[in-house]
Amino acid sequence: MFAFLSHHRPRSVNAKTSEKYKRGIREIFKNKVPAISRSEDDLYAVVYYFHRVPTTQDADNISKPILDALEGLAYADDRLVKLRQAAIVDLRSPAMEALDLTRMPSEVFDTFIEKLDREDHTVYVELGKLDYRQLQFSYETLREV
Repeated sequence: MFAFLSHHRPRSVNAKTSEKYKRGIREIFKNKVPAISRSEDDLYAVVYYFHRVPTTQDADNISKPILDALEGLAYADDRLVKLRQAAIVDLRSPAMEALDLTRMPSEVFDTFIEKLDREDHTVYVELGKLDYRQLQFSYETLREV
């Protein structure tokens, strides 16, 4: 499993600047992620966009260009990503209080916390080998906790 952060405003798959954004994601990946061989395993991907400025983007359109950008670097084909979790979190909302950051990898945690108050855009990207037990039904039970 590996994770990295981007502080560039995400672009949707249809945006005119999508290719430039993908190049930026590839550069961040190359600079931040230790050398890894391309995975041939089924993978999961997590893409969380934290913002403090208004946005009309949706989570799916934000995650797709990132996964496209990593094709050929992290994996041979993005079809290996069998589970994708994407979310958009407004840093000005109470949603931040509910987030559990305890499982965020230590190599990105300090930077995430440090930049959260200073950056308008923070994109957290995590990729790893899929364990099919990660697939779950009904998040309703979380309300009972």
